[in-house]
Order: sequence, then structure tokens, then C-alpha cells
Amino acid sequence: MMMFVKKLFFPPKKSPSFSFISRGTQLTGNIELTGDVLIGGDIQGQLLSEANITIEQGGTIQGEVKCHEFVVDGHFKGRLICERLVIHSNGVVDGEVASTSMQIFEGGQFIGMRIKEDAPTIYSHAIGHTPVTANGNLSHVQNDVIESR
Repeated sequence: MMMFVKKLFFPPKKSPSFSFISRGTQLTGNIELTGDVLIGGDIQGQLLSEANITIEQGGTIQGEVKCHEFVVDGHFKGRLICERLVIHSNGVVDGEVASTSMQIFEGGQFIGMRIKEDAPTIYSHAIGHTPVTANGNLSHVQNDVIESR
């Protein structure tokens, strides 16, 4: 009897949402997601997620990305704001990156500029608000030495 009552009054937890953009799919525009997303296709524009974004081999994003964790095993070109960036052995990140941590595996490539920010500053970047200098670059630029693993 207790088991029946528990199921009735305490519904199961919702599973987190997950989106997959498959190889051969092309999207252009502003995309907002609440859950994790795996990208095998091509995206041009702005991609915003409250969770994690992963670009698999063959996947590409060109534009602006804001998310919690960004994992790249494909190709990214543009502006990125995230808490954590991971570039795998086939990954290429080309552009401006604002993050609290960055990890590059052997073979992965980072081409561009990194702004090392603390977590509260990263979270303060509201959707649609990116601090920009007069020349159009992200503010608070700091050059870092990137170590391959």
C-alpha cells in the first residue's frame, strides 16, 4: 500500500532534456535550448543553452555560443562564453573565448583570444549582453599560454 501512495503523490523526476542536431542538418538563426545538445550538423547564428553543448566530429558552429560547458570535437568559429571549454583531439576552436577553465587534448587546436573570467562574471553575461570594447572585441582580454595534454 505504501508503494502505491508514494508513486501517486511523488511523481518521478523529469529527465533532463536532450537535443541532437544530426549530420546533414543545417540551421541558421537564434536557437535557445534548456538542456544538453549534441551537434553533428551545421549551425550559423546564436546558440544559447542553460546546459552543455557538444560538437561531434563533422559538426560545425559559426557564430556566438553561450552555455555552461562547451565540448568540441568538430569545428567552432566565433565568440564563446562558457564556464568550461574542452577541445578534443579533432576539435578546432577559432575565435574569442571567455571561460573559467580550458582543456585542450593532444591534436586539438585553439586559434584566437582567451579571456579568463571567474564563474560569477561568466554567469553575469546575460543572454544578448556581451561586454564589448570599442573595436568590437570582448573586453578584459588576457593572453594565456595553452598547454596540450
